[in-house]
Amino acid sequence: MKYLIGVDIGGTNIKLALIDKAAHLKGKRTFYTTSFKGKPALIDGIVNQIEGLISGSGLKKRDIIGVGIGVPGAVDIRTGTVHYLTNIPDWREVPLGNILKKRLGIPVFIDNDVNVMALGEVYFGSGLGAINMLCITLGTGAGGGLILDGKLYRGSSYAAGEFGHVPINIDGPKCKCGSWACVEAYAGNSYIVKDVIRRIRKGQKTLITKLVEGDLSKITPEIISEAYRKGDKFAKKVWIDVGEKIGIGLAGVVNLLNVEKIVIGGGVAEAGKILFDSIKRTINMRAMKLPAKTVKVVKAKLGYDAGLIGAATLVLYELGRWNVSKNYEK
Repeated sequence: MKYLIGVDIGGTNIKLALIDKAAHLKGKRTFYTTSFKGKPALIDGIVNQIEGLISGSGLKKRDIIGVGIGVPGAVDIRTGTVHYLTNIPDWREVPLGNILKKRLGIPVFIDNDVNVMALGEVYFGSGLGAINMLCITLGTGAGGGLILDGKLYRGSSYAAGEFGHVPINIDGPKCKCGSWACVEAYAGNSYIVKDVIRRIRKGQKTLITKLVEGDLSKITPEIISEAYRKGDKFAKKVWIDVGEKIGIGLAGVVNLLNVEKIVIGGGVAEAGKILFDSIKRTINMRAMKLPAKTVKVVKAKLGYDAGLIGAATLVLYELGRWNVSKNYEK
């Protein structure tokens, strides 16, 4: 039996998993990104962990179809060059794909983490069978991956899908991308929390203050959701407002691309029904009637393993082993 290896490189952790072609995890490892100082040490660590995962599972390299890697940044998919990794010193224009391929002797494919999440969701998750789909993740940022006409759409410089940096107002909060009034500047974790703290300090009465025992630094999206579930009206309005901002951005996507499905994952999506209802209501109000009527907005299915399963799916996609529209192995 042949297996895949998925690698999810995050700012805090790097996760690896041995995965079969039905997306079942057969083995998993996690280590801290910052436990390796500099890029040579990190590359050595990734190689050692992959080789250890294979040998520890009683397998040989010939049993591995390929290694897929998702990274939180821009990638040149032709060369496997990762342009930057913000948490790794001196990481600039590193041809990680070619380096790992030579050292491992296994096919290696690399792409942006939300692109691979989109592949995972369209093959094995909530986007199953969709031909035109947008997958977004709402957490620290708001990334996106596009499936158009059954193919992963990367754009002319492999930078497509940046939903979080779609501007939704003329004026608004500054975004870390250098622009302002982007979706991410309203719906990213840090913005949501900062805005809640600002309003509390201005006198807003809310159960959130009690839940954190007056220590506003302890406020998180999870705390806001807990307050909402306990009936706090302010927390409810927070999620409605966030949903409206996301919905405005998505209305533009719906009009432009006429996608049949929008899959939403990430920590902010855990706010649940209140957020999704607000997003759907805003799309229905702001998008044109026909594309708004046909699009479905659903929660991502793969959860915390989305990055790993998506990275493994990237291997199948790049090797031409799967057909998105029919979801069968060639």
